[in-house]
Formats: sequence, C-alpha cells, structure tokens
Amino acid sequence: MAARDRSTITVKNFRKALDALPRAQLANLPTPLDFCPRLTAHLGGPDVYIKRDDLTGLALGGNKTRNLEFLFGEAIAQGADCIITGAYPQSNQCRQTAAAAAKLGLECYLVLGAQRHRADVQGNLLLDHLFGARVEIAPEADDVGVQAIIDERLEELQAQGRRPYRFTNKYPELAVKSVAGYLSGMLELHAQLQDLPEQPTTIVVTSGSGSTHTGIASAVKALGLPYHVTGISIRPQNPPQRERIATLSQSAAAHYGIPCALTPDEVDVREEYFGAGHGVTTAAGREAVLTIARTEGILLDLTYTGKAMSGLIDLVRNGTFSKNERVVFVHTGGIPSLFAHADEALA
Repeated sequence: MAARDRSTITVKNFRKALDALPRAQLANLPTPLDFCPRLTAHLGGPDVYIKRDDLTGLALGGNKTRNLEFLFGEAIAQGADCIITGAYPQSNQCRQTAAAAAKLGLECYLVLGAQRHRADVQGNLLLDHLFGARVEIAPEADDVGVQAIIDERLEELQAQGRRPYRFTNKYPELAVKSVAGYLSGMLELHAQLQDLPEQPTTIVVTSGSGSTHTGIASAVKALGLPYHVTGISIRPQNPPQRERIATLSQSAAAHYGIPCALTPDEVDVREEYFGAGHGVTTAAGREAVLTIARTEGILLDLTYTGKAMSGLIDLVRNGTFSKNERVVFVHTGGIPSLFAHADEALA
C-alpha cells in the first residue's frame, strides 16, 4: 500500500475535527444521490448523478441548511436569543435561516435589500413571513447598504439588552464557519460515491457566496480524494472567485486545523455562465431548468442551480466532459424562488 500523502488527513481525524464543533440538528441527512438516466441519454453522456441537497428537509430544502447547523450551533452555545442577517428578497439563505430560527425558538431579523430585486411577497419572501421573521425591506439598499443597516439594527438590539447573533457570508469570519457545512457534506457524498460501480471523475457545484464550493473542494484536498471539483460562478465577483475560494479555504485550514488550504491555481471556476449578473435570468439557464424538469422531474431555480446546470450541459456539449466520465452535480436547492419568477421560467 502506498504511503498516505503527509499533506492529507484521515477521514477519522477529519470527522473528529468537525464533531468537536457545536451543531444544531436541522437537516434530514443523508440526502439522496440520484443517477439521471434520461438526462444522461439526452446529453449523450457522461453518466450524470445529482446530489439532492434540495432535499435537506428544512423549509423546502437547500444547501444552506448544512451551513446553518454549525452557525446556529455556535449561536446557541453563545447564548444568543435572536438572529440577524440579510441579503435580498428571494434569498434562499434568509428563508432557511427564518425556518431554523423558528424550529430552535430564536427570533429572526432579516434586512432585505431591494435595489435591484423585486420584493413581491411570494417565493422565499412569502416563506420568511410565514416562519415569523421580522422582515425589513430596504428598497434602495445594495449589498453594502444591507450590511450597514444590519450594523444599526445589531446595535439597537444590544441596547435593548438582547443577545443577537449575526451571520452572513459577507463577513469572512462567519463565512469560514459556514464552510463546515460542506466539509461535513463532502464526507457524506464521498461515502455514497464509494458504493457506485465506478467512481465519478468530477463534481460540479454552484459557486456563489463560496462556502459550498470551498467546503467541497477543501475536503477533497484535505482527504486526498480522486475527484476534480468544478465551480460554476453565478455572479461577477471582486476579488475574482478563484481567489475568493482559495482565501476562504486558507482561512478554514487555520480555523479548523486541517490541511485543506487551496491555492488559486487549484481552484476551477467557470465564469462564462452568469450572463448579465446575479439574479438575471439567462436563456441557457432557463433551458437547463426545463431540460432537467422534463427529463428527470427535478426542479432547479433560475438564479443558482439553473445557471450551474447550464454550465454542466455546455461542458458536455463542448467535449470537456467525455462520454466515458461520470459527473456529480450538487443540487443546492432554491426551488421557492421559481414561484416568484414564473414569467421568466416560461418565457
């Protein structure tokens, strides 16, 4: 047997490091790993599998549930009595945060910037209200403006004697803590892949805020796993997404004490599929949503997974993924936002 690379860690020690973290049980795990025979045939190969993290269970599922288990675990350990976060009106993270807070008995405050987004009370925003979140719509606020408002609300809550816990992927120290969700999630996926007749070669994941992509790619490196991780960027980023993922993995390595630090040249991010920007539908993304719905009966969304799947489809069509390969697509959820964009989905 070949000696283990000294730069990697055993699964046992990797799991031990994660088990030491406070964690709240929110997800129904493990989520299924589905082979997609009709999609595979439609594309002419390779074999395509979908890791169904749209089925994590909390509030119609999604990838953020895995991250929230660790964030809420820390919030509860610190004695928090409320949660404050924010994004935009159709945020999947905010929807799952509101549900988790309700489940765990914490009050939830959401600041939602609507500068470039519709604020119709449907889709994710409808669910935020149903879960009892205290929702503040900021009509003119962009990402920076949302964070400034959260700063103000945090101070107000503290002045009232409350014990708020703030989390958002916009803040590096909290983004690092979110990475634990998919360091753990990759352990689950790897165990499922071991049961397949032939091992997959590539894992394709949506690359947005970066915590999911970072967690998967970092775990693959730390454990020396034989998978190539390709991220499909769904928005322009500054700094570039490759650098963001590498920096986040380096911070995670220091925070968790595991050898998972990536360099930018080890990060594979495809930047050609996000179109005009975050939340703006692309024709290819819409085609991907319809293709998966009509071949496998699986729903994607237009903002995240539809664009990511459009990247996978294009990589098959241009020959990047050959017929002899096996590719796993990590479905990160986002289904409720479809109901807020019915006109675009069927355009």
